[in-house]
Amino acid sequence: MLRQTHESVLCQQGAEIDHFMIADGYANLEVSKWKTKHIVLPQSHGDNGNTPRGIGSLLADVEGYDFIAYLDADNWFHANHLESLLELHNETNADICTSFRTFHSLNGEQLNVYEENEDNLLHVDTSCLLIHRKAFCLSTIWMQMPRQVSPICDRIFVSAIHFNKFTMKSTLKRTVAFRSQYEHHYTEEMHLMPTGLKTDTTLKPSFDYLLSVNGVNACTTKMGFWPPTYMPT
Repeated sequence: MLRQTHESVLCQQGAEIDHFMIADGYANLEVSKWKTKHIVLPQSHGDNGNTPRGIGSLLADVEGYDFIAYLDADNWFHANHLESLLELHNETNADICTSFRTFHSLNGEQLNVYEENEDNLLHVDTSCLLIHRKAFCLSTIWMQMPRQVSPICDRIFVSAIHFNKFTMKSTLKRTVAFRSQYEHHYTEEMHLMPTGLKTDTTLKPSFDYLLSVNGVNACTTKMGFWPPTYMPT
């Protein structure tokens, strides 16, 4: 799975690309032999990848990169992903450019499903983001958001984009392959359902926390805003 993810980065065209792979406490030493910048964290942070994203973003900023894209370890890029995002940036000068996803089972087989909120530009998966240097300040959000909302980190990040008034455009192309762990994707496709999938209630505690007094106080103190005010509806 990691090799597929990495090779999908190597095959991207249109720019010089380096792949930071951040091991959040569970390093695979084979990765150090690949064409990567392999950073190994001494322990797992259990925050849905927010700490690795934040650290990788900080390194990209310090080392002078012009863009940051993210890719979860179980997803992969289709061949034209980054090129199409860079073309959109050149056309629009948008601060953040995004794409849509194809959906796949845990073994990689494509599912004939889509997400209505994504297609209506109400949701952007983390792996679909391309961030220009002028918006790199957003990378602190990964480590500032309360751990309780890390399961909905992509929604929190998009709300931060709106709060900070950065521009965002979509290619409207399905260029990220998303290996789904959500039950409803398999229900729609009538596939044999793997065990241990996430259900519609999996994310409810995070949304409940956002609406709680503690959630409001933590978000406004740590991030400077309350995400629901800036979440697309």
